[in-house]
Parts: sequence; C-alpha cells; structure tokens
Amino acid sequence: MTKSHAVLDAAEAFQTAMGQLVDTLPNGHHERGPAGSLLAVTGSMVPVLNTIMSVSDVPDAEEIGLLCKKAEPYVRQLPWSLRLRGEAGPEITALAARHGLSSQTRQPFMLLPLEHGGVNGHESDYRQESPGSESVTVRPLENDEFETFASVLGAAFDAPPVIISSLYTPHVLGQPFVKAYLAEADGTPVAAGMAIVTEQHVALANIGTLPGYRRRGAGRAVVDAILRDARTAGTRMAYLHSSDEALPLFERIGFRTEESWRVFTA
Repeated sequence: MTKSHAVLDAAEAFQTAMGQLVDTLPNGHHERGPAGSLLAVTGSMVPVLNTIMSVSDVPDAEEIGLLCKKAEPYVRQLPWSLRLRGEAGPEITALAARHGLSSQTRQPFMLLPLEHGGVNGHESDYRQESPGSESVTVRPLENDEFETFASVLGAAFDAPPVIISSLYTPHVLGQPFVKAYLAEADGTPVAAGMAIVTEQHVALANIGTLPGYRRRGAGRAVVDAILRDARTAGTRMAYLHSSDEALPLFERIGFRTEESWRVFTA
C-alpha cells in the first residue's frame, strides 16, 4: 500500500468513526452527501464534534453547500465546523463565511503504522516511572466512571467537565468500539485519553494531562497503553489530529504528520 492510500484509508476510517459515535447518541444526526462527505452532529458544545467533513483530495463545493443547508436545523444553537482534508478553494471559503465560519485553522493529521514489537520497536507497559517520584499506572475505564473521565479531561483542557460527560456518557463509553483510559500517579488521576476502533484503524482522541503533571510521562503512558492494546487486537494503523502543543509528544512516539487539514469555525 502506498503512503497516499494509507492516508486516505485512515481519513475514511476517521469519517466512519465519527458516524459510529453519532449513532450512539440519542439526539445525534449524520448523513452522507452525494460525493461521500459527512454531516455529523453530536450536540456537543465543541465545534469539531458538529461538523461537515470531506476526506476528498478536492472538496466538492456543491456538496458542501448542500450539507450546510441540511445542517442548519441541527446547528442553530450549536458551534459547528467544516473539516476538509483537501484544500478549500475560494468558493468553499466564501460559503463558509456566509454561514458564519470565518475562522480558519490547520490540524496536523498524523499516522503511525502498528507493527509487532511495541511502540518504536519496544514493548510499552501500563506502568512507568515518571521523572518525579510518582509511579504512573494506566488502566481502561469502566463506563460508569464517565465522571472521572470528564473531570480529568475538563481540567486538562480547561473546559467544564459537563461538556465532556454530556457526550461521553456511560452508554457511549460502553460501546465496543470505544475505550477510555485513565493514568494515575500514586493513585491520583492525572491524565486520560480515548481510543475509537474501526476495523484495522484506531483513532486516538482527547489525550489530556492535568497541568501540574505535564512533561512527567503521564500522557505518554496513556498513548502507549492505547497503542499496545490496539496492536494486541491486530489493529494495523493509528491516527490522530494533533494540537501544536502536543505535536512533539506524538512525534517522539513515532507518529508522523502526513497532511494538514483545514478547519473552518465561527
């Protein structure tokens, strides 16, 4: 498989994962455009979780416009976005602006092939020593621990925990394709993250560490645990969208930026 095929496969897996997530939500809505772009509305207050997503090399402006119209009744009270893998031409940029989506950012799309032998050729472990005195342990979270998951990520991303718990409910965390993880330092929750599996791909999402525990190995331990479980399950490729701040961590683990997606928000 060529690199371009691997990137497209991962992008399509991401689109599929978004649709599966929306399907688990009582008020979620998703539909496909005629060229395959996805309208997905979770009801979250996070713009990228209410989105029109195109994974085509060349986004179809007519299709994006159609999905924008279809989105209107679902996103009136919600922040939302366009997420485009391919470059947006003037027509789509103007279309986004007409819908109030005038802010543009870039999101690195990173991939890591999962070959046998651990992360970067070494077996990862659920326990590691951080540079401080803590022993960091990572474990999968049960679905009834959703409030713990929300509390840690809320503090990590400086967001109200209810934004997270209202989306990642016990029902969602109990889905077979969703797996949440918690890192603890000497018994104290310090980091969390999530894996979403679709066939041969695993998406890493919401990897966050409490401010007082950053650069001490907790976030790395969460990522290693996710990749170890994915590899054991036979998953072939891991992918994620990274923030600029987290980019060095993922690069050290072995992820490489293959593309930069354009995101339009209000």
